[in-house]
Amino acid sequence: MKNIKKILITIALGFAFVSNVYADDFDLFPSDSNNSGDNSFYKEDGSLVIIRGAKDSGLIVRGTDEGTEQEYYVVPKDDGSKTFIYDDELLVCDKNGCY
Repeated sequence: MKNIKKILITIALGFAFVSNVYADDFDLFPSDSNNSGDNSFYKEDGSLVIIRGAKDSGLIVRGTDEGTEQEYYVVPKDDGSKTFIYDDELLVCDKNGCY
């Protein structure tokens, strides 16, 4: 009898959660309106890299004979606003360079 109660409670909670989810909330293919310059990802060693305020940024994975290598790229904005890169230390970049 206890198993039937557990199953019914599980089904009731499942329906409650599912009834609150709408197809409009799920974005399988996000639009390009997202700012690709704001990015964060983990490097091979497990450390986190956070990039904010860039025109574009991303992660490049290259295959070599020894395995794969990862590196990231950052393209600063054309208007000269500051780009923040946190990778073991905080780098602030603008049209004059990074410091």
